[in-house]
Amino acid sequence: MYKLSKFQIICVLSTSFLPLLFWIFPRYAAYQAGADGQWAVLGACLVGLFSAYLHGLLNTYFPKQTGVEMATALYGKVLGKLVVSSFIPGYLLFVSISLYSYSITVKQILPNTPRLATAGALALVSVIGAMYGIEAISRVASITFPVVMFVLSLSYIFVFFRGAWTGVFLHPVSITRSISGAVDLLPIFFGQNLYLMLSPYYDRRKRNALWLPLVATGIGSIYVIVVYIVSIRVVGYEGLRVLAHPVDFVLQLVQLQGLIIQRFGIGLIFISTMFQAVFYANHLWALSELSRRMFNLQKSSEKWFILTYAVTIVMVFQLVPNQQVGDWIVFNILVPLSWVYLVIEPLMKLLTYYLRQKLTAFASG
Repeated sequence: MYKLSKFQIICVLSTSFLPLLFWIFPRYAAYQAGADGQWAVLGACLVGLFSAYLHGLLNTYFPKQTGVEMATALYGKVLGKLVVSSFIPGYLLFVSISLYSYSITVKQILPNTPRLATAGALALVSVIGAMYGIEAISRVASITFPVVMFVLSLSYIFVFFRGAWTGVFLHPVSITRSISGAVDLLPIFFGQNLYLMLSPYYDRRKRNALWLPLVATGIGSIYVIVVYIVSIRVVGYEGLRVLAHPVDFVLQLVQLQGLIIQRFGIGLIFISTMFQAVFYANHLWALSELSRRMFNLQKSSEKWFILTYAVTIVMVFQLVPNQQVGDWIVFNILVPLSWVYLVIEPLMKLLTYYLRQKLTAFASG
C-alpha cells in the first residue's frame, strides 16, 4: 500500500476543514461575542486543538484501523456501525453548506454564472479526484494547500498595512459572550474526523499519529486568528456584523496596481476553487471509504458511493435558498453536531478503550 508522507497527511487534513465558515466566521464571532470576538475565535481554536489531540490518540491506539474498525472494535459490530453511519448525514450537510458558501463567493465576482453551474463543475472535478483515491488527492493537496496559504497570506499582509484600527478599543472582557461565540464557531474544524479514515495510509514512526493532527489544526488556528484580526483592522466590529461574507469583502480590497490582474477577483476565484475542489474530493473519498468498509464491500464499489454522495450534496445545496437559511442550518444543526462529532464521540471512544484496558488488566491479574 502506498504510504502518505507526513507533509501529505498535514496537507490533506488541513484541506478538510475551514471551508464551511472560512468566508463567514468573523461575522458569527462579532455577532455572538461583540468586541470579544477575538477571544471567541481563540476559544474555538483551543477546542479544535483538543479535538485534534483526541483524534491523534485514537489513531495511536488503533494504528491499522480506520474509524469504522475502531467503532466496531469498541462498541461491537451492530452498535459500532450505527455510530459510524450517524456521521454520514452530518457530513453530507456539512459539505453541502460549504459548497453553498463557495458558490456565493464566486457569484459575487461572476454574477451572471448560475450557482448550480458552479457547484456542478466543482462536483465533477471533485468526483474525478475522489475516484483516483487518497494517493492522488494527497499529491494534489500537498501542492494546493501551500499555494493557497501563500497567496492568501500575502493578500492579508497587504490589506493589513492598508487598514486602520476601526472600532478597536480597550474594554472589559465578557467571559460569557466569549464562550458563547466559541461554541458557535466550532464547525470551523468539522472535517477533523477524516483523520480517522487515514489511519492505515501512513507510516506512524516517531509518534506521527499523535502530532500530525495537532500540526494541521495549529496551522489552521493561526490562520483563522490572523484572518479575524485583519478583518477587524479593516472593517471593525460593526462592519463584521453586517457583511454576509466579510472575508470576501476584505480580500476584494486587494488591488494589484500596474500588473496584468488589476483586481484580486480572478485570483480569489482561483484559490477558492483549488481549496474547495480538494476539500470536496477529500470528503467524497472519506464517505465512500467509510461506507464500503461498513458494508464490507469490494474496493471497486467506492465509485458508486462517490457518485451517489456527490449527487446528494448538490441536491442538498440546491435546497439552500439564501444565506439566512444557511446560517440557521449552521447554528441549529451543525453546531450541535460539531460538538458531538469532534469532542463527545471521540471522548466516548477513548473512555471505552481505557475502561476495557482496565477491565482486561483486572481480569488477567
